[in-house]
Amino acid sequence: MDSKRIILLASSDINYDQRLQKIASSLMRFKKNVLLLGRKKHSAEALQVQNYQQGRVQCLINKGMLFYLELNFRLFFRVLGKKVDVVCANDPDTLLAALMIKWFCRAELIYDAHEYFIEVPELSGKVFKQKIWSSIERFGVKHASKCYTVNGSLAKLFGEKFGKHFRVVKNVPVASKHAVDASKSDVILYQGALNKGRGLETLLHAMLQVNAHLVLVGRGDIENDLHQLVRSLHLQDKVSFKGYVLPAELKQLTASAYIGVNLLEGSSLNYHYSLANKFFDYMHAGVPSINMNFPEYAKIHEKAATGILIENLNLKEVSSAINTLIKDQQLYNKFRSNCIQLSKRYNWEEEEKVLVNIYT
Repeated sequence: MDSKRIILLASSDINYDQRLQKIASSLMRFKKNVLLLGRKKHSAEALQVQNYQQGRVQCLINKGMLFYLELNFRLFFRVLGKKVDVVCANDPDTLLAALMIKWFCRAELIYDAHEYFIEVPELSGKVFKQKIWSSIERFGVKHASKCYTVNGSLAKLFGEKFGKHFRVVKNVPVASKHAVDASKSDVILYQGALNKGRGLETLLHAMLQVNAHLVLVGRGDIENDLHQLVRSLHLQDKVSFKGYVLPAELKQLTASAYIGVNLLEGSSLNYHYSLANKFFDYMHAGVPSINMNFPEYAKIHEKAATGILIENLNLKEVSSAINTLIKDQQLYNKFRSNCIQLSKRYNWEEEEKVLVNIYT
């Protein structure tokens, strides 16, 4: 029996981080001893019961570089003195803690890059901060024994940038053992962060030209602005905000939706090279979706289209795509059938094989 002790570090609230939940669960099933550590926000709910150990650290500072510095030291001191064989940093914002654990606990360091971190919209135009994060990531990757990321485009980009091989573990759902529910509501669903660059303002304006109900699941930096926009457009009867929901409830909400939405600004390289988990969540629920014509989505649509790819994030293209899916039942059913077929190919059971090999 392999009793290897693995610590996974995250800056997120691990109650809602489905990628890390799947990774931790998979490693436990393959006889690893796993502790998943994340951040506890002031309004956080109690941790959900899992098959692995969990913990969270709470910070006094809630934003900015000082927050990340405090978070990393709290994660490090939470682990210091414990037996650690492997520590995994998830994104650059936990690399400092992972490096200290590597050195003080003599652990192997593995790096999981969920996104092109220095190109997120929140860092756009902030050259000094981008240089800091880039230096941290480069130094961390240099000292990591293995690295992996969420798609082929990012693996190629990181490989060229850091001169190191990145394997791919896609962020896809666990294959469902039940048939996809055929009953659908008139709901257009967006799940994810309510942050800038996600096309949410354009989506709200599009609702003026659409006969359906929009449900937004998640929270983020522009949440208050979106509430204000809904009021100014008099869309209170057509738009609902759900806030954070746990993965089990999110799965039910997604299954009952008619259309899924995944809109992103092309100016962000992080978004341009993305392959969002929501795209696969919609696919597994048999819900046709609207996505950007970015490389990773285009690759999958070449195999079988699961919805509409739009070229530009503007009101005309978004409203047209939504109305096409609502009005063209034959096209909708074709996309829905493709969703169900592709979900058999893109599922966590396949990605788990790569993951376990990385940690062996």
